Amino acid sequence: MEALVNWINNPLVQSTVISPLIGAILGLLFGASNQPPAPSAPQTVANTVVIFKHQVIVQRDRSTSSNNEEWVYIVGLFIFGIAFIWGYSRYANYILQYWLTGAFSCISFIIAAGLVSVIRRQSNYAEWSLYIFLPLLAVGLSQYLIELAEDGIIEGAREAAFRYNLFEYFFNVLKDQHRAWILTQLLGVVLGVGGTLVAALRSLHYLALINPRTTQSLSSFWFSLAFFTRFAARVRGVILLVTLLAAAYFMLSGEAYSLWQQHG
Repeated sequence: MEALVNWINNPLVQSTVISPLIGAILGLLFGASNQPPAPSAPQTVANTVVIFKHQVIVQRDRSTSSNNEEWVYIVGLFIFGIAFIWGYSRYANYILQYWLTGAFSCISFIIAAGLVSVIRRQSNYAEWSLYIFLPLLAVGLSQYLIELAEDGIIEGAREAAFRYNLFEYFFNVLKDQHRAWILTQLLGVVLGVGGTLVAALRSLHYLALINPRTTQSLSSFWFSLAFFTRFAARVRGVILLVTLLAAAYFMLSGEAYSLWQQHG
């Protein structure tokens, strides 16, 4: 609750998130009833999805890489891993605070998207369950993951990371179990943030499908937005969302570390 109060009282959040959302909702309350849908606008979200599927052309890019360059990627990945462990040890508290702030912002956005659909009378139980309730539940679970990540910060790691450079910190200060723990925690945070973003994109896709039904002035923008967020709205998006959150819990709860130590 204290984190929520701090988020609400944050001047940046008030100016960039809360105020625009309130303005948008009030604008809908007073203006939606005076702006009937265009005659050519689709009447339901289902119709919008049909039009969206017919109008969008999916293009696939192909890329190839040389086997001779694999060792470069391996060495680069190892160095990046050291840098990420060192950086996470230094700035874990800030990273988790930004994640928490982003989660609260996503919750407010998802609720606003749900209110938009209700105010415009363009929602039903199935759509709400898929595009509003499910993302809201997912972002709510991400706050539990943040608490696990906060509990997983190693005491004294931040001070040591500021005292030594990344190679000294990784090879001389950390022990094997420290490296394994921080790496699993870092992966858990990355997976959890990814789950939060997928949940928000799912509701954003729903909002993009709603808007072409009421106005033609920005229809191309909303269809483009629906195109770029379409993966989050599919069944694969739900599978990805559940997988990211489950994997994040597996990492942050210490289960991955315990498994690593048993087979290490």
